Amino acid sequence: MTATDFALAPPHTAVEAGFVGGASSAVVGLNAPVRSLQMLDLQAAAGASEVYLALPPVGGALSFDGLPSARDGEPTQVTTRRTLTALVTEAHHRGLRAHFCADAPAVAPSRRDDWLAHARIGIEAGADTVVVGSLATLAWLTDAHPGVDVVAGGQLGVSTTSFARHIAATYGVRRIVLPHEITLDEIARFTALGTQLGVEIEVPVQTGSGLGCRGCRLADQPGAGLGCRAGYRGGVAGEDVDLGGFLDGAGDCALCDVPTLAALGVRALQVPGRESPNLRQNAKITQMYRRAVDGAAAARPMVDVVADIDRVELMWQMAWVPRLCERARCRFRDTPARRAYV
Repeated sequence: MTATDFALAPPHTAVEAGFVGGASSAVVGLNAPVRSLQMLDLQAAAGASEVYLALPPVGGALSFDGLPSARDGEPTQVTTRRTLTALVTEAHHRGLRAHFCADAPAVAPSRRDDWLAHARIGIEAGADTVVVGSLATLAWLTDAHPGVDVVAGGQLGVSTTSFARHIAATYGVRRIVLPHEITLDEIARFTALGTQLGVEIEVPVQTGSGLGCRGCRLADQPGAGLGCRAGYRGGVAGEDVDLGGFLDGAGDCALCDVPTLAALGVRALQVPGRESPNLRQNAKITQMYRRAVDGAAAARPMVDVVADIDRVELMWQMAWVPRLCERARCRFRDTPARRAYV
């Protein structure tokens, strides 16, 4: 696929098509993952306006955030409390917001005090918000720290506007990260409600392994923790079969729909990759979305933005096109992979 062919991308669904297009001068943030000062430096240079980060828990728990401490052999968390504080301080120095992830989808009531002590570390480090992943931890946090800005993370699964209204009114949530399953027409309803309630809406982009990636529980590494369907292998009679294609329910890339997301009023796009083994490549993904966000703000057609990317970015032709465009891995398009999602 070349930049000229970009307009031939699969269409939207009939329902979503009515929400495509429009223009907006609103600022759309890019929320990028960070676990080291080097990663922060690369993400800031790539155009991130926000960062999210996590820390190994106190009390010996497996993890108090939405990922295990390591994934595919790579760490997902900041190494020490001192590094956490240094990262938040440096992020603020660069004008970036910092979100502390304490978004485990479930925490036993017996670990309440441990979880609150963990969340307090992020607060004391100066994080702008604490990201939560369950109703229990949301209630604990707002009760213990009523003045803290809270983000309802993707693990919380805010998939209805009634749920969104409830947590905004009851707990004062001021940002909601929508689940990866949400479609453009649904995003439009959330952003309209967000305008009414003063709640920011954040949308994950480039999230791997299908519409339900964040909720997958298939292990692809020894021990406990979340798995990844793209790397899940199995078979019978000793066969070693890659089951990723069978289990993968949807595409990843949302690049060409960034103008629509901006027009709908999305406040931030979340780039994945706290466990990324290649920090420069992960930052390059952020840079691609920065080009798209800036292009949308300047009312440039995405086909022209992609043409610019095609001219200057080796990653576009070497990785993005064969892995995403040629395989129709489009988050908001009517593709066979997306139709397979139930």
